Amino acid sequence: MNNKAERKMNRKLYLIAALVLTAVVTGGTYAHTYSTTSAAISVTAAEANIATIEEAVSQPPWEDILILVEDIENLLPDGVGTTTQLNPSPGTGEENWEDVDDPVDSPDDDTTRVQTEQITYQKDTYATANHTEGHGKITKVTVNFRAMRSDNTTSGQAKAVIRTHDTDYEGSVKDLTTSYADYSEEWTLNPSTSDNWTWNEVDTLEAGISLKREGASGDVRCTQVYAEVIYEYLPISGNVPMGNLFEVTPHADYSGDLSVKVYLANTGSLTKAYQSLNMELYLEGGEDPNYRLLTLNNGVVTFTLIDEGGISHTLSVTGGDYYLVSDNISAWEEGWTVIPELYCEATQR
Repeated sequence: MNNKAERKMNRKLYLIAALVLTAVVTGGTYAHTYSTTSAAISVTAAEANIATIEEAVSQPPWEDILILVEDIENLLPDGVGTTTQLNPSPGTGEENWEDVDDPVDSPDDDTTRVQTEQITYQKDTYATANHTEGHGKITKVTVNFRAMRSDNTTSGQAKAVIRTHDTDYEGSVKDLTTSYADYSEEWTLNPSTSDNWTWNEVDTLEAGISLKREGASGDVRCTQVYAEVIYEYLPISGNVPMGNLFEVTPHADYSGDLSVKVYLANTGSLTKAYQSLNMELYLEGGEDPNYRLLTLNNGVVTFTLIDEGGISHTLSVTGGDYYLVSDNISAWEEGWTVIPELYCEATQR
């Protein structure tokens, strides 16, 4: 081969090498790939990436999926308890519990009540309804009651009562006024076991009241008693957190369409936490339709950017839903995660 032909061949090989140059960058929670291509772009553009892909600032707060939700279930009296010492009013043959089982938001005050004129404590305990909605961890149980003393009573006292494991536990003394008012006593732990309440203990507890008066005459009254169960749980389903994932910016000197792909890289770990995970992704300025659904099943979605060199485009999670394997994290397989690892790649289309 003569020298002229040899120099021509060297230049050709150098050009091909420049055109297939590729840079790969990883970092942070997400991996991102910056690629050049060997097809129909200028040598100037080939010396740099045809697009840059940066991790967006305001990422979806995936950890929010693990935030516990607090809720309340109220358990009203629904039967005779272990102890019945107070007097029913109006006393027309009803059981004592029927005089204090008013709905939480609408006590009937003196229409129905239990009462005593005794100067030593008299006590009622009432069976309560089983829970129907509560689940998860019980954080405390509170006995609420509504009581007063009559005008001609020098003073009157009341104490909340809770019965569990066949033992009565009384709250602190409440000094009553001559008008009905609400009082309560809470037990964060079961007073019998000194441990967290269980739902079986909640279903078998009795809530009650202990009353006494002082003075020559008058009475002490209670018109409402109920147990309030505070609990927290992990929602087993919900909407995925929203936020920005990547900023995709084609090179200013690049003219042509880009294919932008987003991969779900850690499906194995995610399936130990999720039964389903559906993320609606949106690419700002992408070819219509610019929404794609990325799931545990498909694992990858593709967008098209059309000839917009130098303009930055935000790729975001704008919606979707999830369903967890269980609302009990301890039941999940080892190695689980609720945080998707996403890999973004831009290539010439």
